[in-house]
Amino acid sequence: MSFLRDIAAAFGWLSIVPVTARSQSRPARWFGLVGWLFGGIGTAMAWVAGRLGVGMLGALLTGALIMATWAAMSRLLHWDGVADTADGLLGGHDPERRLEIMHDSRTGAFGASAIVIGMLLQTLALGALVASGQLWGILAAPVIGRFAASVGLWSLRPARDEGLAAGLATGEGWIAWMIAVAVCTPLLLAITPIHAIILLTGFVAALLVPRVLARPVGGISGDLLGASVVIVEVLVLAVSALVAGV
Repeated sequence: MSFLRDIAAAFGWLSIVPVTARSQSRPARWFGLVGWLFGGIGTAMAWVAGRLGVGMLGALLTGALIMATWAAMSRLLHWDGVADTADGLLGGHDPERRLEIMHDSRTGAFGASAIVIGMLLQTLALGALVASGQLWGILAAPVIGRFAASVGLWSLRPARDEGLAAGLATGEGWIAWMIAVAVCTPLLLAITPIHAIILLTGFVAALLVPRVLARPVGGISGDLLGASVVIVEVLVLAVSALVAGV
């Protein structure tokens, strides 16, 4: 069945699940489903920490463990995108040079700094949510983050003729958009005015972040998609932590 093939390909692209992504698959519509796996595992870890009654330092340690687990589950794919994006956008002076830097496997000062700052922010936000017991944001952030990758693929042209973005940038119509949105809709089951604010912030970021990152290079790339996932994730977690009132 084609939709099972597409779901398997989504997990093959974005996680350590040992699935081979077939060339004819359309995984982008199911990226949010991968986010549910990440969010579910992170929420379970946070719930266990809460049941154990860990203090503030324990909550921060749990946040670090969740961050590390998410990074490992993605094979550090998105963090590699963060590093390459920071190096390319901040180190290049024109689109061609920025893409050249992003394509280089070496990590520079901008990329290393971006990873440190991003991981620190994610850990602190996760720790605050664990301490507060407000775990919905931990579930929502990976889902909305991966929705941002779908948006980037469908709304922007590839920056290069090769790579992940070019390989997945197939013509996707309104049915694909409906599937991607439907995958996110279970987040509405526990909706409150606060959750609505977080969701609105996250979805606006999912629409804007890929576009902002793509503008300096004239299109989207796999690195920019990975950076979009992390930036939207961190933003949702940060807003959730701030409204949790810890």
